[in-house]
Amino acid sequence: MFNKLKNIPNGQRFRYLIITLSIALFLSPFLLIPQLAGNDDLCGTLCMRRFYLYFPGMTLDDLWSHIQVAYLGFAFLLLIFTTTFFSGRIWCSYICPVGGVPEMLSRMLNDRWKIEFRSLPQVPIRYGYFSVYLVVFPMLGVSACTLCNFITVPRIFEALSGEIRGFFYILSAVGLANFSLFLLLGVFANKGRAYCQLLCPIGAIDALVNRFSAKLHFTRRIRVERNRCTGCNICAKKCMCGAIIMRDRIAIVDQLSCMSCHECVDVCDWSAIDWRHNPIDKSPKRKKKGVDIHPQPIWVSVHKLKPKSLLHINWQRVLFIIALGITFGFIIMTQVIAAERYIDPDGCLSCHGLVNLDYIDEQGLVRTASINTEHYASSLHGSVPCRDCHRQISDYPHDPKNGAVDCAATCHLEEPSEGESYTHADIVDEFNDSAHGEGWTKNLTASNRLEEGDLPSCRSCHNNSLYISAEKIELFQTAFDHQDQACGNCHQGTVWRDRIGGHILRRLVGARWNKMEANKLCTDCHGDIAKMQQVKKSDESKPSVDFILASQTYAMTLHGRLLAAGVEEGASCNDCHAPNGLKHGVLSAEKQHATTHPNQLSQTCSPCHAYANNPLNKAFVLTNLHNIEQVPPHFELMPFDLSIYFESNWYRALMLMLPLIALLAIGSLLWSLFVKPKNNKVEALFGSKHFQKHNIDVKSKKK
Repeated sequence: MFNKLKNIPNGQRFRYLIITLSIALFLSPFLLIPQLAGNDDLCGTLCMRRFYLYFPGMTLDDLWSHIQVAYLGFAFLLLIFTTTFFSGRIWCSYICPVGGVPEMLSRMLNDRWKIEFRSLPQVPIRYGYFSVYLVVFPMLGVSACTLCNFITVPRIFEALSGEIRGFFYILSAVGLANFSLFLLLGVFANKGRAYCQLLCPIGAIDALVNRFSAKLHFTRRIRVERNRCTGCNICAKKCMCGAIIMRDRIAIVDQLSCMSCHECVDVCDWSAIDWRHNPIDKSPKRKKKGVDIHPQPIWVSVHKLKPKSLLHINWQRVLFIIALGITFGFIIMTQVIAAERYIDPDGCLSCHGLVNLDYIDEQGLVRTASINTEHYASSLHGSVPCRDCHRQISDYPHDPKNGAVDCAATCHLEEPSEGESYTHADIVDEFNDSAHGEGWTKNLTASNRLEEGDLPSCRSCHNNSLYISAEKIELFQTAFDHQDQACGNCHQGTVWRDRIGGHILRRLVGARWNKMEANKLCTDCHGDIAKMQQVKKSDESKPSVDFILASQTYAMTLHGRLLAAGVEEGASCNDCHAPNGLKHGVLSAEKQHATTHPNQLSQTCSPCHAYANNPLNKAFVLTNLHNIEQVPPHFELMPFDLSIYFESNWYRALMLMLPLIALLAIGSLLWSLFVKPKNNKVEALFGSKHFQKHNIDVKSKKK
């Protein structure tokens, strides 16, 4: 291995240094660029793939919405194509960490136990797969993410960094299959770039840009000077992409495959190949008979710098920075601050504001009578006096039994314009008929239990968390176009304005605008596997594995990763299970009128995916977003039924790849330990003869 590293040309060492820096920028544990974008990987806003997938019935508006979701990835892709247009595929060869990692690993291994892919018909394979990836997979519901090496390689680095999500992915059916592809088409592929050349959709588009701009005289490409080429075929052997083919002892560069890695330039002693747009004019290390060598021009690399003075300061930049600072300062200083409301007119918090007021009730449950005043003031009922809900309390001190609250009871204050009392009864009925309330409990009350048990209750979600901030009050005022104090203009009366007005304001502002916060309400329970195993459905049947692992599988989907990256366009739990504000009425997917029932999914998905109503996308709509193939096997959940995992197509593909991976790994290890080749001319075990015949043109050379 050390001899192989020693023989790497200096130009390639520099390239590997750049790739190493790119790994630090894009991958764990540093993730410098993703963190600047608010991501924790290369998904979400940085995704450079999903927005150009085609779904039958897709419109330009749909395409634009996908671009908006991954706007940074779209910008990166445009930058990559622009660079390729002028200078060749610099991203793929010098920067891309996803392709650079397997190449560097492959370079460390001996060449004997590898697969020689470079002589394969790359163009038909690449664009055949690209068309399937672009059109067929989306229509069939095969997620673009499941076959994306921009997920696999980052997850490998996450696992190496000790992050549980990386191990979680690698041990799943999808992860194992993709990791096997990483080994076969990367580490054990000669030169390590088989995936880049055959399956990478970004590389497929980039190669087209590279090819069609190569004829322009002002673009830089790897070019051959035919008069200088001696047909030594060293460049063809070293080319990591198989882009150089020898014909009649002349090197020919296929711009549809060339990555502009410059290794051919480094190894050519005749200066017959170079990366440039002008005629080659530098003197070669060796000279070919009968070829006139142009004189070498004079290159100037160092210029004298003028001394610094006030005249050379970029005053435009200084003024721009000052103006930018003033603008940000003005925005910060003019933020709307929530007006402090007077709460607790009955003085309840004078006692209940104390800490450690815990007691044990008649049922032996630990209860607390302590109220966090800051949390209460910022809660949903922060402006509602205590006795508006705790109606049985009439004197002080009071019996703890009189502190009970019935959420189904009506509020005793009437809304003046309607003349009707507010009530939670409809919400309670809706909840009792839902998957959370059905068959478990009725007439829930918002008690002050510290031990809620395993059953969902009102307080499971309405937990008085401190989530009403000045920014959200400003958002409310902007969205609804009126101030809190203006409510009294329409709703007359001091009671409404001082009490119910504050209640409604906090109800609207307190709504969880951030989908990740809303998801946390679900994952706090559904993420607890032990608790989900104890759930009993109304028919007393055991929950399915999909149900038990719903939180874990959702986190691995595109929806979950988008929200994890801070992209609000990702679908939350409520977006699918409780759209249209039906937050209290989540129904089991088995019910015909449930939003997640197969017959209703087209309508449920269509607000985000307008093409979901197209019959050709039926398989896409029916995609199981809680597929256990995306998470590691939980054998404790099904100790006697492991066949559910091995019925997976991912595991079938894995079974086909594992024997070849084992053969290559064991053979490579034994070869490195016990075989000492007499020279460095070691050919790959699989495919080398075809490479010699097709790329090196051995027969032509013998003639």
